[in-house]
Amino acid sequence: MKTVKKKEGKTVKAYCLGEDSPVIHDLTEKGMVRQTDGSHWRIFSQEATNGEEAEAGDYIKIDSSGKPYPNSREFFLKNHRPLGGDEYEQIPAPLKAWDIKEPPCRELEFLISRKGLSINESDAAAYFSAPLWGDTLTAAKDAVIIFYSIQYDDGGDVTDADFNFVARNEFDRTYEIL
Repeated sequence: MKTVKKKEGKTVKAYCLGEDSPVIHDLTEKGMVRQTDGSHWRIFSQEATNGEEAEAGDYIKIDSSGKPYPNSREFFLKNHRPLGGDEYEQIPAPLKAWDIKEPPCRELEFLISRKGLSINESDAAAYFSAPLWGDTLTAAKDAVIIFYSIQYDDGGDVTDADFNFVARNEFDRTYEIL
C-alpha cells in the first residue's frame, strides 16, 4: 500500500443536501441527484449503479467528469475549511491507498472477506465492486482504493476499514503520493 493525500490548497465547491442550491436543483433536473423522501437522496456518481445514499446535512462535490459524489457531514466538516459561499479548501490528511499495480495486502484481503469487495477479472470497466453508500459501486481496473480509516487489533489483524473507489483520472488530478 502507499500513502497519499489530497493535493495542498485545493479549493472545491460543495453543496449541503437539504439546503436550497441552484446547483443541486440543476443536478436533480439532470437526474444525477434524486431526493427519495424529505431527508434522503440518491447520488449518481461515476461509480454508482442505483445511486449512493445520502441524507440531509451531507455534502456533495462534483468530480472532474462533472458527476456528483457524496461526503458524510462529519467527514466533510472535518476535512474542509469554508472559504465563503459554496467554496471550501480541502484539508489534506495522509491516507492509505491501493491499486492493481501493487501486490495484494491484508487490508485488501479484509475488504474482500469482510466488506463485500469483489473483483471481476473479466470486466475491466467494472473490475471492482462493493456495497458502499447504500448502493453497489463499481470501478474500473485502474481505479484506486482509498482507505479513509483502518482499525487493527493488538495482533495487527485488520478489524474494520472505511474505504471507497476513486477513478484513476480523478485520483491523478486530486491526490499526490507521499
